[in-house]
Amino acid sequence: MKGEPIIFKWINKGKEYSRELNRDDMFVVFEGLANGFQNDNEISKEMIRKVIPETDIIFVDMDVNSTQDIPFIVYIIDGKEEVLKILRHHKIVWAILDKYCI
Repeated sequence: MKGEPIIFKWINKGKEYSRELNRDDMFVVFEGLANGFQNDNEISKEMIRKVIPETDIIFVDMDVNSTQDIPFIVYIIDGKEEVLKILRHHKIVWAILDKYCI
C-alpha cells in the first residue's frame, strides 16, 4: 500500500473541490463494509483490493453522476485513469463517498 494520502477530488454544481484523505483510514472503512456485507459488496472488495492501496487520485463528478444510469468514480494509478462503476443500490458506498465530498 502506498504511504502518501489519497487526493480526493470532486465536482459539485460546477465547482471543483479537493482534499487529502488518509489512506489507512479509508481502507479501514471499506474493509469493514467488505467484511460486513460479504455477499453483496464487490465494490468495497475492489476498493480494498486495488483502488485504495494503489491509487493516487480519486475523482467523483457529482454533476455528471446525477445524469447517469450507472454512476462511477475515476481513479488514477501512476498516471493511468481507470473507472469504477457503482450501481445506485450501493447506497452505503455512495453515502461514504458523498461524506468525503464535504
